[in-house]
Amino acid sequence: MSDVASAPRDVLLELDDVVKSFPASSGSSRSRARSRVHAVNGVSLKLHRGETLGLVGESGCGKSTLARSAMRLHDLDSGRILLDGEDITSHGRRQLQPMRRRVQMIFQDPYGSLNPRRRIGSIIADPLRIHSKGDRTSRKRAVQETMELVGLNPEHYNRFPAEFSGGQRQRVGIARALVLRPEVIICDEPVSALDVSIQAQILNLLADLQSEFRLTYLFIGHDLSVVRHVSDRVAVMYLGKVVEIGRTDDIFETPRHPYTTALLSAVREPDPDSVHQRRRVILRGDPPSPIALPSGCPFHLRCPKARAFCAEVAPLSQARLGDADTHQAACHFPVERGEILASAEVLDAAVEGVVSSGGDR
Repeated sequence: MSDVASAPRDVLLELDDVVKSFPASSGSSRSRARSRVHAVNGVSLKLHRGETLGLVGESGCGKSTLARSAMRLHDLDSGRILLDGEDITSHGRRQLQPMRRRVQMIFQDPYGSLNPRRRIGSIIADPLRIHSKGDRTSRKRAVQETMELVGLNPEHYNRFPAEFSGGQRQRVGIARALVLRPEVIICDEPVSALDVSIQAQILNLLADLQSEFRLTYLFIGHDLSVVRHVSDRVAVMYLGKVVEIGRTDDIFETPRHPYTTALLSAVREPDPDSVHQRRRVILRGDPPSPIALPSGCPFHLRCPKARAFCAEVAPLSQARLGDADTHQAACHFPVERGEILASAEVLDAAVEGVVSSGGDR
């Protein structure tokens, strides 16, 4: 984790009110023409130079779609993407090529992200070849230097992915992202498919590379303990929206959004005594369908603090309860320090009350 508290820094990558949806793939052809899966719904984020921004949320909340949109692998429905102040939202393939050198991605699956029929030296050299960097000899030298940087034996240049373990394959993916010496690396759950002991090695490697090359990370993860360890700031996504964002210590010590509180209550505690002192927040049901988004606050159907007003008006993301502007939550009734949220039984009654009042459309 880098030191972001010392001084404010310039914004390197900015997402401004990003919206991305996909045609629904089920039902009749007539319904498919009308239905859309709203994967990302008005997300704004600023990634500062040299920091690590963690992005967390349930599966299907839009984290990976947001990452691919930031890479311009998806065209946006609306919104803007700015790289170092330049709007790249509408850039074509040729215009995007300089951006590709500055922003790279580490994919989640170290098995599926590598072509099993190609040697790893050729895989890592692909970015250099695509961007016409050097001749064959200089590219091979750059690849072997990068392999050594990420902890791989340069002599294994001609081996196939099947000859490596999962952790080694992920190092190949990191080397491929690093070989162009980018400024931003988007890490899409880079350790979730690895054993715990290998996870620690990869996280330490990413931290060392960030210090050496002053990299900026957007780190997507499910394991909140990992995200807390590596991140300077954390953004929490729910149903395509960022519901809370702030410095890591603020998010973990004084969460304001009920969804964030529920997520943190599920984090495993290494101290057996503290386990009995914590109260798990059990949310009711599953997230609503992204095809038919609820009105108002997207979390109100599962929220233990929901009131009829929550179903009517979508909350703005802003500082709550006297927090600094760096800590913002999209919640009408934020969680106070030490507040205990309702149990699952109370939650059922609360949601039924909201529905019976006519607030849920």
